[in-house]
Amino acid sequence: MVTLSPVIKAKSTTGMPRRERAPETAGARGEHSSFSWLRGMVTNKVDLWRVSDSLNVNPSTVQKILEGNPVSRSVTKKIHAAFEQGGTLDAKRTRRNDPEPNHSTAERLMEVYALYEKEKSLRTVGKKLGLSFERVRQLLEKGSAIGLFEYKPPKAPLLSREKILKDYKKLLNRSQVAKANHISVNYLSKLIAQYRITDENLEAVRAEGQRIQCIKQYGALARRLGYHPTTTELHRLKSTRSLAFKIRRSWGSMEAFRKEQNILPGQPFEGNRDRKEKQVLSEV
Repeated sequence: MVTLSPVIKAKSTTGMPRRERAPETAGARGEHSSFSWLRGMVTNKVDLWRVSDSLNVNPSTVQKILEGNPVSRSVTKKIHAAFEQGGTLDAKRTRRNDPEPNHSTAERLMEVYALYEKEKSLRTVGKKLGLSFERVRQLLEKGSAIGLFEYKPPKAPLLSREKILKDYKKLLNRSQVAKANHISVNYLSKLIAQYRITDENLEAVRAEGQRIQCIKQYGALARRLGYHPTTTELHRLKSTRSLAFKIRRSWGSMEAFRKEQNILPGQPFEGNRDRKEKQVLSEV
């Protein structure tokens, strides 16, 4: 009679189809039955999350046990130790040590939801918890999906094409436009695609907005000095040097900018006088 080695026996057993494998050992049956107390505590998804928090394991691990699948010996010891330490699975027993800000435990989800109910703003909640706008939304949707609470996301405003382009001219980039209108960059991008606003359209609007900003900044500088500065003076300070660079980028040169604005270096700034004259003429 030929006797198979233990190694060959192990390989042949592993390769057998599930229905033909060797029957479950008494040790494995004992391990599964030792979690009988756990099965009576989980009746829905909320229970699943709360129990997993109390036992300091992932919900997927608890789900695995409930389905009758084996878990490692270390996980088994960890679960029994957590249960014996607290005795019951209430809110005051063992909790995770120093949970990460993005960890979506039931307790964390409830914390986010409570703050959202108070602030009514995803962005404000994110700032207070050190999370992004998008992460707060994900946590609220996850908590709502498992039944911890009911989160109804606010309907995003439908911005008009004109509003998007107007704000883009003023703010110069998508993130600032989205922030000003309390929407996500992703939703703004969808609106831009829906209105068929091309990258060329946005670049043209951006260039126009940059020129407007340059004119305003230059006017404020000349008003403060009382005259139109020379190119040398513009390069003297870091703040004005940056303005000179922006002007050259938008107009090609300082000379082109001055020609368009009809100004000369060293010429007194007459903005205040012009406004007074316009006011007098309007009153006549």
